[in-house]
Amino acid sequence: MEIHIPEGPPPPPPSPASGNQVLLRYVLVVAGLVFTTMTLYFARDLFILGFTAGIFAFLLLPLCAGLERRRFPTWLAAATSCLLLLLVVIGLLLFMGWQYGHFGQDLPALRSAMNVKLDEGQAWLEEHLHVSQKQQVEWINKEMASMADSGGAIAMTFFSTTGSALATLVLIPIFTFFLLLLKGKFHTFFRQLSTDHSDTVLKVVTSISVLSRKWLKGVITVMLVLSVLNSVGFLLLGLKYAILLGVTAALLNVIPYIGPWIGAVMPVTIALLTKDSVMYAVGAAGVILITQFIDNNFVTPKVVGSSVSINPLASIVALLAVGMLWGVVGLILAIPITGMLKIVCDEVPGLKPWGFLLGEEKIYPEEGRIYIPFIQERPLRKPLGTPGK
Repeated sequence: MEIHIPEGPPPPPPSPASGNQVLLRYVLVVAGLVFTTMTLYFARDLFILGFTAGIFAFLLLPLCAGLERRRFPTWLAAATSCLLLLLVVIGLLLFMGWQYGHFGQDLPALRSAMNVKLDEGQAWLEEHLHVSQKQQVEWINKEMASMADSGGAIAMTFFSTTGSALATLVLIPIFTFFLLLLKGKFHTFFRQLSTDHSDTVLKVVTSISVLSRKWLKGVITVMLVLSVLNSVGFLLLGLKYAILLGVTAALLNVIPYIGPWIGAVMPVTIALLTKDSVMYAVGAAGVILITQFIDNNFVTPKVVGSSVSINPLASIVALLAVGMLWGVVGLILAIPITGMLKIVCDEVPGLKPWGFLLGEEKIYPEEGRIYIPFIQERPLRKPLGTPGK
């Protein structure tokens, strides 16, 4: 006996109005992304100045507040905090300038050693690869000529970028001073932005302040530790300019992922030029590898911790995007900016999925659970040996 189930009415076709709304939403999102990207690119100097001064202001905020508790006027507390920061930066610049001044005195000797190494390399290529030195010289001259053709444009870009960076550096202490001076006004402003009396905007800014302060303190501490470790390693190898090389490699470490390997080029090159054995260059590279291993597994997790808890994929995408927009400064600021964006996404209900996408998942295999910041923990799978219900 067959049972026939009557079919219901077919679902209504999508209305043209709903399709137009989806298309309009897509167009608006794309237009917003394009407009935001253009704004970030063409106003990059202003944004870099604002972000950098804001991070330094967050760092100096506890010091400024402490001075005010000691009966300092607000303007004097802000000026004293900025002056102390400026003295530290000037001291670092003077130290690096003194070290590079000694390095510059030895440049003629290093140039002569480089010519000798190049002659030895050409002889090795001719003997093993059967490429005559004349052909090598012709190829080098050809490449140098092609580089000279574009050298003018490269020089103009370099000097314009350098001039813009110097102008920004001069303005950073001034902007930091005014941010500290007007911190009370900004506090009231952010509180008034929350119309529902929940102080959401103020909470977000406070979280960003804590993140910025912790990140900057961690970066400075890591640079100090790496400066000591690198310098000790290069001194044990007997390299010239060991302290200069160690501090330079530590300063470049502030650029995530690529900075340490850029910092390794200089000590390896110095080892090749000043030592008779190539093993010293291998040792210099080994020092960088060892210090990076110590930094990545012990120093940074303990010092910086989870101040910027974003996953590696989000970090790489942020480095590429902000680096293309703002250059080297963008590579340095990409991680804290992404961390600030994650804080905003975590606090806005409609953006919480994006905050989860940017963040790190914490998996606990022994419990079979996954930790999601804005969702209650739930079991992913039944633990082994648990009887089913």
